[in-house]
Amino acid sequence: MKLMVVDCSVSGVSGDMLLAALLDVGADKEVVKRAIERVPKFLDGCKEITFKLEEVYVDELKAKRVKIVAKDVVNSRSAVTLIDAVKECVSDLNLSNDAANIAINAIELLARAEANVHDEPIESVRLHELGMADTVADIIGVAAALDSLNLRREMIATTRLAVGGGVLKLSHGIFPAPAPVTLELLKVSGIPFSGGPIEGELATPTGVALLASMSSRVIQVYPPMSVEKIGYGAGSILHDGNPSVLRLLLGQEQETRGNVEEIMLLETNVDDVSGESLAYVADKLLSEGALDVNIIQAIGKKGRPTSILRVLSKKGHEANFARTMMQELGTLGVRFLTVGRFVAMREESLVDVRIAGRIFKVRVKRSFLPGGEPLTLKPEFEDLRTIARETGLTIREVENAVKKQIS
Repeated sequence: MKLMVVDCSVSGVSGDMLLAALLDVGADKEVVKRAIERVPKFLDGCKEITFKLEEVYVDELKAKRVKIVAKDVVNSRSAVTLIDAVKECVSDLNLSNDAANIAINAIELLARAEANVHDEPIESVRLHELGMADTVADIIGVAAALDSLNLRREMIATTRLAVGGGVLKLSHGIFPAPAPVTLELLKVSGIPFSGGPIEGELATPTGVALLASMSSRVIQVYPPMSVEKIGYGAGSILHDGNPSVLRLLLGQEQETRGNVEEIMLLETNVDDVSGESLAYVADKLLSEGALDVNIIQAIGKKGRPTSILRVLSKKGHEANFARTMMQELGTLGVRFLTVGRFVAMREESLVDVRIAGRIFKVRVKRSFLPGGEPLTLKPEFEDLRTIARETGLTIREVENAVKKQIS
């Protein structure tokens, strides 16, 4: 299957970086240019937008950078105005449903995040920095670029997001990075993130909204894939004298055959320890990083009831777990051996679901047998609980509704 990986684990993400990287990976420049330059037709207060694509070198790495200059005659716009402009623009451009939905979801996410931060309904929200025409231009440009590459949401994965650090001076005051709206977007979307690797704003609200709208899953490591094209998109803000560079990988995801790994199995028999103590030790071992802990009932010497404590551990950690077992249980020995296990491929994705007339994002965990055959599908319980609280439905009703939509 066609796959694009957005690697923002070091660079962070912004709307112009995404657009530049998509153009570097092969998006049609003229299609993107025409789309962006149509924005003033649908956005009151914007007289003109010019688009320029240039080639730059960052520490000898060749990348693309976009420059979007908008002639705005207003200093803010309502969220409703921005949403309407994006909807009218994607309709006029006749984008595919997938590309249009990415653009609309991105601007609606931005509006919702601003509303949440200021505790106002979307209809009352006015955006200042994010209300300028370049926000709409970035969103329309990325949607047009994805459309020209024939990329749909299910073909796009993202890594963990770097957000930078330090202090940001915004129109509403001074805040630590990431900015409040960016942080709200990360909370709503569920995209994992980390601070650093440098000080400064590496993740912008527009970039995060687009990333959340276009990505169907989050990956910890690159999946098995053959890379056909690599795109580099340079940002417009300098950090330590150089812009951040976002990397995109475009290619084909390879059929997985499953993974085989070696782990350690530890066991000990005890016949003089209470069930409460065994349960305590099991919880302690799990909290220390054991892969799994089981308590098995058996018959020991002289017909005495015996419990077998079995622990699975990553290689290299077995001595620590054996020490804990001996200290807590008073056992005189712990058996161990190396075992192999087949591990199903697992992935996590963000899925939009409609519950009680509202759209929610739910993290969904999937696993696959060797060869790619689906094995399990499970929505994240914390997301189900949040939906239940916000809608007043029972957790069972929410779970059933979500499973119907994601299966």
